[in-house]
Amino acid sequence: MNQLVFVENNEVVTDSLTIAEMFGKDHGNVLKDIRKQVEYAGEEFAQVNFYSGSYLDKNNQSRPKFNLTEDAFALVVFSYNTKEAVQTKIKFIQEFRRMKEFIQKQAYTPTDNTIEFEKHLIGVKYTSEILRVDEPSKIRMLEEAHKQHGVPTNHLPVYVEEELKVSLTQLLKEHDVKMSAAKANTRLIELGLLEIKERPSSKGGTKEFKSLTNEGQYFGSNAISPHNSKETQPLYYPSKFSELIPLLLGQVKEVS
Repeated sequence: MNQLVFVENNEVVTDSLTIAEMFGKDHGNVLKDIRKQVEYAGEEFAQVNFYSGSYLDKNNQSRPKFNLTEDAFALVVFSYNTKEAVQTKIKFIQEFRRMKEFIQKQAYTPTDNTIEFEKHLIGVKYTSEILRVDEPSKIRMLEEAHKQHGVPTNHLPVYVEEELKVSLTQLLKEHDVKMSAAKANTRLIELGLLEIKERPSSKGGTKEFKSLTNEGQYFGSNAISPHNSKETQPLYYPSKFSELIPLLLGQVKEVS
């Protein structure tokens, strides 16, 4: 084994094959340990620390494997506690540290940084258009892109929201509307004010999330979800909610 850890997609990781070899374990058993920790850790942690992939075996057949960050590695090997296993853990920890220190000392060339920054801005533009996010979310996305590439943010606008937006659940409760948020969302979809969108899941397949349509944005706007930056979270204007209640209750059949 040449390297215990390596850089992939700008992140320092190891993989399940390396863990299996270094700890003297069957790769299939290591995969079981990893999948158990993915399940226990929850989606939010798993998405940014475990990355499923594949490799070609000696028969040129595609087989599953995982890349793991240092935090994910620590979870998986936590129970490997023989003397030899502990010494192996120390080697990994030292190598993670060494590789991170090496990366920190490297700097992008101006040309590389410019190209990557421009690509990032294009991604922000199309993502914000597809998700129909509100202005504060667009500015936060731009700020994050600038900070990631070391570009000053003092030229970006400071956006002050004119009206606070809150969740559908909160407004239903405040207005004493006898309807669950799930039922209200179904009604909003029927009215064409809300729609279900999909994004790729880290485990394969897709994940669904809700987004206000162009017509629905009269009643609120789409903020970036605090749980996943690839999803939106519909929020609503309290001042417009009294207009929305008759629509939710079926007292008005369609949006005027």
